[in-house]
Amino acid sequence: MDLLVLGSGIAGLSAAIHGAQRGWTVGVVTKGELATSATRYAQGGVAAALGEPDSTELHQTDTLVAGAGLCDVDAVHVLVTEGPRRVRELMELGARFDQQNGELALAIEGGHSLPRVVHAGGDATGAEIERALADAAHALANIDVRERCFSVDLMVESGRCVGVRALDSTGRPMEIRARHTVLATGGAGQLFSVTTNPAVSTGDGIAMALRVGVSVADVEFMQFHPTALHHPSMPRPLLSEALRGDGAVLRDEHGVRFMVDEHPLADLAPRDVVARAIAQRLVERGLDHLWLDATAIGGFPDRFPTIWASAQSVGLDPQSDFLPVAPAAHYLSGGIATDLDGASTLPGLWSCGEAACSGVHGANRLASNSLLDGLVFAPRIVEAIAAGKDGPEPTGVLRGASLESVVPPVFPARPEGVIALNELQHAMTMGAGVLRDRESLEMVAAVVAVDVEAHDVTGNELRNLLTVARALIAAALAREESRGTHTRLDFPEASAEFSGRFFGAGGAPVFVPLPAGVPA
Repeated sequence: MDLLVLGSGIAGLSAAIHGAQRGWTVGVVTKGELATSATRYAQGGVAAALGEPDSTELHQTDTLVAGAGLCDVDAVHVLVTEGPRRVRELMELGARFDQQNGELALAIEGGHSLPRVVHAGGDATGAEIERALADAAHALANIDVRERCFSVDLMVESGRCVGVRALDSTGRPMEIRARHTVLATGGAGQLFSVTTNPAVSTGDGIAMALRVGVSVADVEFMQFHPTALHHPSMPRPLLSEALRGDGAVLRDEHGVRFMVDEHPLADLAPRDVVARAIAQRLVERGLDHLWLDATAIGGFPDRFPTIWASAQSVGLDPQSDFLPVAPAAHYLSGGIATDLDGASTLPGLWSCGEAACSGVHGANRLASNSLLDGLVFAPRIVEAIAAGKDGPEPTGVLRGASLESVVPPVFPARPEGVIALNELQHAMTMGAGVLRDRESLEMVAAVVAVDVEAHDVTGNELRNLLTVARALIAAALAREESRGTHTRLDFPEASAEFSGRFFGAGGAPVFVPLPAGVPA
């Protein structure tokens, strides 16, 4: 086939649809059902400068500020300038966003300087986008969708990716060959005990790329959403940042608003600031949650029906009750290192969405830029392939970095061991969570220094999580500073010495400074 897409979220389906619209034969492989990606769970909306008084320049500035000096400026410029057109394309495919007085209703979220976020169904944006894209994909006869098909490893021949080895829905091994392969497999929230991600978010694409020596970058920057509902259900119900945009405030165990003392934007500070402020209070005071006070929001059931239903299901009324909250693993800002067209360091292999490190998020993703990231960079992959491109160029994240994949084997031999998923998640949460230091990271490194036998989907998912965990820990140990979502208690300040990225492909991370002239 012409194009093989692994993953069925906003990035994967966008790439598949654009490829099919060019008349290509396209395959979409997803280990669950078509609509079970992390996109479906996104309550927040899509950020884009859709008209005055907003501007692409203002959106770019907000993104760079949130990224704590590590965004790639060129990638951010691509994101904000191409974003409005891609949002309108999504609407043409049938996505229905909320309107007010005949115009798109725009919301404000943390880190944004004015309202620019479009939502659907109040707080069900991801579900609406997934519906529209799935419907569009099913309507194109040249897209072959393979559900419940698990991708195990990439196939590489003569230095080029030629497809994937997989397990079909019955567990039977198979090969799927393609001229070009796109990894849009999402993030790795299942590394942690508490996450807003669905069970399918096990870092599969990133792990497959690492095993064949493809470069990854910025994997130390796992973003923790500060306001997940503190409740045993998993994935944790997300209390969207839009709540704080509509007037909700955070309170400590005494009912005191505390974000006013933490940041000029108070409760609308960037996510890393809010998550860190909450986590520090939880540790210092021996608590397991704080409170979100949304009682000032009028018409809550209509404005936020998904959150309303989640709260009601656990016996809470957001109109009168404070909601218990604690940070939860939410979004991996790093991933497979790509140029501005989504090309990885392995010819024939491309990546977009949360699995990729395009450079737009830096050390901390700006709220509602993730869906836009997938919408913008997926079609750029298709356009680049159509123009005859086959491998990476020194643009975006890959500017100044090696454009070659490491020749395997790159991993030292590890003892085979037995480790349960909950053991891995507990160790990562305690040692590599919101707050870290060398001692805690080295503790986790010892836990994950094993390989596991992988004969089925569950075994392969654990294998993949261990692979990504090792890369994350190595980068977190190397970054001896605090920046964005990465907080080292033993190095509490940001350092100009670390104004750059750590790249890894299985060995020790390699530091590449930001190009001269890039704001730090």
